[in-house]
Amino acid sequence: MTFKRLVAGTALVLMAGLGWPPARAEGLVNATYAVYLKGFHVLNAQASYQLQPWGYGGRTQIKPAGLISWFVTMDVTSRVQGKFAPDGNAQPILFDSGGISRGKHRHVRLEFSNDIPKVMDLQPPETDREPIPESALPHSVDTLSGMAHLLHALSTTGKCDGTQIIFDGLRLSEMIVHGPVMADIPQGQDEAYSGQALRCDFIGRQLAGFVKDSPNRAKLASPQPGSVWFRKIDGLGLVPVRIEFNHPKLGRVMVVMQHAVAP
Repeated sequence: MTFKRLVAGTALVLMAGLGWPPARAEGLVNATYAVYLKGFHVLNAQASYQLQPWGYGGRTQIKPAGLISWFVTMDVTSRVQGKFAPDGNAQPILFDSGGISRGKHRHVRLEFSNDIPKVMDLQPPETDREPIPESALPHSVDTLSGMAHLLHALSTTGKCDGTQIIFDGLRLSEMIVHGPVMADIPQGQDEAYSGQALRCDFIGRQLAGFVKDSPNRAKLASPQPGSVWFRKIDGLGLVPVRIEFNHPKLGRVMVVMQHAVAP
């Protein structure tokens, strides 16, 4: 179901703030976002995270909103723990995501050792997917740590340029990020913030783990662009206030912070 990839994509970009460690540790960020698809409010998402000079940790929770909540049962919580290596790379320790989605209880748990992810639990198993070669997994990271690594580079180089291979337990994807540029925060969905912000642009595409004989394989493998706008907030550092990305089957998705965060 297409909502599965929407949830994964939303969780990924919501944790973009994990990758932006300041010179000193900032406070705990608790942010709430509204997710729009084709102009309709379809999901509510909460993100909590905190950065330390040595590492990162965070949690997201995603539930349906508006009319979609009448037809879709969903409550997915994801959490991540990781550290930053001396060379600036993110080294995930644990990624865990679970809850109710598509009418079933689902769970995936990844643990990392020597930069290699291991699937500790995957429920229910998805045997209809093409296997991912084990040789492709070293140095891949989970979805949340991917943004942590790429955006961590911004604090040390002044840029968010980078490439990361992402493994979520089922799929292997590539994310390329570049920027930042100063840009106005788009308006129209009751945004909490307006004016200029730092914008990082990214392109993601699936590399492996496709459903066998899927008629949507070409769409899923095609590059999908997106952008994240960051606003500097006293006591919290740079916080993602708006995200836009293309879903390969659903189209343009907007993730909007509608309530200001407090330090």
